[in-house]
Amino acid sequence: PKKVVTLGTGEKYLVIATATKDGKDYYYIAETNIEETEIKENYKIVEASYEDDNIYLDEVIGENNLKEILPLFIK
Repeated sequence: PKKVVTLGTGEKYLVIATATKDGKDYYYIAETNIEETEIKENYKIVEASYEDDNIYLDEVIGENNLKEILPLFIK
């Protein structure tokens, strides 16, 4: 089943892939429309953190950080 996450901004993203490095979970996500029927051309890599049964997603930014995390999603 597809997994869709909703960001605090209300934007919806489809989880395309997940990876783990150094005990941290990362999601490769693509923005969808509200009906979750189409993928927009907006992709992000986010780091997941867990607190009180909630998942918080922080976008991975910065060239050095992306160079470290992006290869986890290339197979």
